[in-house]
Amino acid sequence: MRPPPKERWFANLVLVSASVASAGAGLLALGTARSFQVGMARQSLLVGGPFCLGAGFLACLRLPLPRRVTLAMTLISLVAAAYIAETYLRELPFLRLRLAARRFGIPFDARNQFEVVRDLRKIGTDVYPVTFPAWQGLPSQEAAVLPLGGISSVTTVFCNEMGQYVVYRSDEHGFHNPQGIWSSGRCELGVLGDSFTQGACVPTEQNFVELLRRDYPATLNLGMVGNGPLLMLAGLKEYLTQLRPGIVLWVYTEGNDLTFDLNREKRFTRLTDYLLPEHRQGLLARQPECDAFLRGLMDREYISREADTMQMSAPGRFWRLWSLRQALGLQVGEIKLASSRVDLPLFRRILEEARRTTQGWGGKLYFVYLPAEARYHEEKYRREYDWARGQVLSIIEDLRLPLIDLHLPVSRHPDIPELYAHRGAHFSPAGNRLVADTILETLRSSTGK
Repeated sequence: MRPPPKERWFANLVLVSASVASAGAGLLALGTARSFQVGMARQSLLVGGPFCLGAGFLACLRLPLPRRVTLAMTLISLVAAAYIAETYLRELPFLRLRLAARRFGIPFDARNQFEVVRDLRKIGTDVYPVTFPAWQGLPSQEAAVLPLGGISSVTTVFCNEMGQYVVYRSDEHGFHNPQGIWSSGRCELGVLGDSFTQGACVPTEQNFVELLRRDYPATLNLGMVGNGPLLMLAGLKEYLTQLRPGIVLWVYTEGNDLTFDLNREKRFTRLTDYLLPEHRQGLLARQPECDAFLRGLMDREYISREADTMQMSAPGRFWRLWSLRQALGLQVGEIKLASSRVDLPLFRRILEEARRTTQGWGGKLYFVYLPAEARYHEEKYRREYDWARGQVLSIIEDLRLPLIDLHLPVSRHPDIPELYAHRGAHFSPAGNRLVADTILETLRSSTGK
């Protein structure tokens, strides 16, 4: 008696589909691995594994029909379970955001960034989402200018980790500073860094750079989302060499500056050129050019699109089980803090050039160490971060840079989660106060102010 054709068709379709999906996953992993310059061992595992699995599914077509049907049902159950888990993990950040809003007593804004921009534009506001020079400007090699700040003098929609979006008016060069600070010509403290320095994601008056203005009113914030060591050096040489503050804070973020950021930045000669002593773009005099470039870029990539395309390939991420793979440590581009992934000599050269440049006008460079939130609740991250921390602190000591180490006060805090908006987020208002107080305490003892 021949087996029912529907059962045979069902089993074969599932196995062939699983084989094709596995091969597709392997090709996707291969492309991503090349983009992230993943090591050969990890690349072989994450690329070869899916291809082998796909071949195995094809081989299963030779099994007896009852076994094929059982295997097909098992595969469907596993796939369904995986996408249920993916759905939960995708919603988890929004759940944390709602809980954070309740914790801080803030009404929860469920809109995405595009919707906030759209609603503000409806009432006539000149508004843009925060720009990402690290992501948006660097790939545009044909552009005549590489902006380091955002669009100048516009309402800027930043981020939301506490329930409400941080919205501020950018300064004359697109940074998060009070209007008029550049025209005053006076700067006593310059701060370089990434999104932590820029003020993510607390109200402006509660970010740590704003709190530093209590003692240093003429403080210039050059923090931008995604900045790594080379972009920070670029900001120092383009802007601070003109204003010459007596104190420069180099705010290092553990967990991405030395690995992901630096490994991306060093691929662009536009940034490595800043290691040359006299290299400049002359950005202080080119803000209209920067604005035109960034407005065009943002209009094309964000504002002119429909709201659903603003999710940065969210549907594609869902079907690729992005959140689940991240939770399981199966991200192709996952950064490991192994010596093969960290360019310590380049990091040292960058700091040497930053120190030399700052000393050239009589200023003093301080190294501020911000610890990664993950080190306090995940052992695997703590071990990796400890290794990198030792390497970084050794360089700082060798270069004789004054160190302001936030790991010690954070680790000694009686309620570490209170210092962050939520798991995986930036500092909360309490965390920003701790950062500002620690920096001011060190500066007071060092300068006598």
